[in-house]
Amino acid sequence: MDICKHFSEIKPEQSYSVSEAARFLGIHRCTIYDYITHTERPLPFFRMQDNQRIQFRGDDLIAYKTAGLPKKGRKRR
Repeated sequence: MDICKHFSEIKPEQSYSVSEAARFLGIHRCTIYDYITHTERPLPFFRMQDNQRIQFRGDDLIAYKTAGLPKKGRKRR
């Protein structure tokens, strides 16, 4: 049985964890938190009622990736 999910096939109606979202977007988990608090285009998320973990809807992840990820990096002077 294949444990690793194929993240090219995200289901829009399913919810995903921070790690799964990071793998789908091709970024590090820590960058996900930067995208959540991004000033111009924050990544939509919700919290589960039982354990308060951050979750992402599949359709939000697909839309965010197709719109292009925000630029992140050092600010040059």
